[in-house]
Amino acid sequence: MSAQLADAAVVVALVGFYGGVARDLGTTADLVEARVGVGLSVGAYVAGGVAALLSLAIVAIEAARAAPSALDVAATAVGLSVLFVVVFGLFFRIGIAAYAVALRAGLRLS
Repeated sequence: MSAQLADAAVVVALVGFYGGVARDLGTTADLVEARVGVGLSVGAYVAGGVAALLSLAIVAIEAARAAPSALDVAATAVGLSVLFVVVFGLFFRIGIAAYAVALRAGLRLS
């Protein structure tokens, strides 16, 4: 695993976490101010787009470094794509859960 790939995975994880928090925070903020709620709701889509573009660039770079065989390039591209999808999805869900816990603790719903 290259350092560039590890750094990209961390960035995708952080962006996924932000997307999860922004998704639910946008709904809550919509009750206070509609413009803030819309801005935060759009943040989840922006986070997905940023993660997708970064992942695509890293997959292209790592696939180009693979052996000259077309099968090796395809395997590298598919494997890294699955890695980034799983990392983003997992941290998106963790972001949603973290916001739910913070909301529950903040409102003392437990």
